[in-house]
Amino acid sequence: MDESFVAEAMKNHGDSVLRVAASVTGSLPNAEDVFSDVFFTLWRLKKTFEHDTHLKAWLIRVAVNKAKNVKMQAFNRHKAQLNENIPAPDNRLDYDVPKALARLKPAERAVLYLYYYEGYTYGEIAAMLALRESSVRSKALRARAQMKDFLLE
Repeated sequence: MDESFVAEAMKNHGDSVLRVAASVTGSLPNAEDVFSDVFFTLWRLKKTFEHDTHLKAWLIRVAVNKAKNVKMQAFNRHKAQLNENIPAPDNRLDYDVPKALARLKPAERAVLYLYYYEGYTYGEIAAMLALRESSVRSKALRARAQMKDFLLE
């Protein structure tokens, strides 16, 4: 495997990796670190894949795992985020979805992200995260219920 393979993978799947990492870590700088680490790992392992879809699934799986590790580091657990809330127009409710997402556990946030933003099925998500499909469905159900509670607080 050469650098051109990794560059092509970054071009084709880099956005997805960065978005998954950002959804799990809740921080763009941390997501960028995860992004770099994922593609460095791909280059270092010299891993080969049968299909591009297998490569993408592997990249997302590695990104989720690395992002969860970053999220669990003591430095990241004990810091406050500074977010500007831009008010919604008066005729709409002001839901702070990013703040509600940030309150979810990383695994639940990853499931919601992969389902709603990336368009994966529960079966595909289960394969990526090495879980049973029923576990993924349970995590999604729990996460949606928590999101509803967080948004209505």
